[in-house]
Amino acid sequence: MRTLLIAGTALVLGIAPAGAQTPDDGPRHQGFWIGFGLGGGLNLDAPDSKGGGAGYLRMGGTVNQQLLIGGDASAWARDVDGGTVSRGNATATVYFFPSTQGGAFLKSGLGFASARIEATSGNTTVTISEEGFGATFGAGYDIKVGRNFYITPNVDYLVQVINDETDSLLLLTIGVGWH
Repeated sequence: MRTLLIAGTALVLGIAPAGAQTPDDGPRHQGFWIGFGLGGGLNLDAPDSKGGGAGYLRMGGTVNQQLLIGGDASAWARDVDGGTVSRGNATATVYFFPSTQGGAFLKSGLGFASARIEATSGNTTVTISEEGFGATFGAGYDIKVGRNFYITPNVDYLVQVINDETDSLLLLTIGVGWH
């Protein structure tokens, strides 16, 4: 887990100077925006702490160059003994860019969480699904590679409260976005 945290932090911080090399051709953020990405992550509260795949879809609107609001759906899944365990959050999220010219951002969102276990034996599939409260916190860096196109490494921390139990996930993803 420590290696995953160090690698994610290095990715976000190490790529930051590369984004500054793209020529500025107008506002970084305007109007509607959308993005999606893939990567990996850990359920920090699982006894075996093995990783799984992760992904996100987000979209929303621009308030100004430093503030974006929208919806964020993040998910994590892994195979366990022939079945699949998955978790995800769907949140209303605020993105804050400390600098009007920089690509670094912080984000925070509140909404719903879901947890699902699916196991198959022969022709029978059993699915258990539960929902609860979800919160998402994260950081990333928009690297401008075209007029409205960005590559974005992200680190997200998801908190889930389902049936009075709290779980947390750490996701490292890289995605693309259009502003």
